[in-house]
Amino acid sequence: MGPWGFVLLAYGIVWTALILYLLILKRRYRKVEAELSRLRSSESS
Repeated sequence: MGPWGFVLLAYGIVWTALILYLLILKRRYRKVEAELSRLRSSESS
């Protein structure tokens, strides 16, 4: 593997890590939204 192969490998690793991080954040955001919705509905009743 030449030097450009290592550069492409590094870019691939960084992009994969970034996408995984964003997916984890999205899941946490949905969980918080559901909890907030549940709390708001219990507060109003």
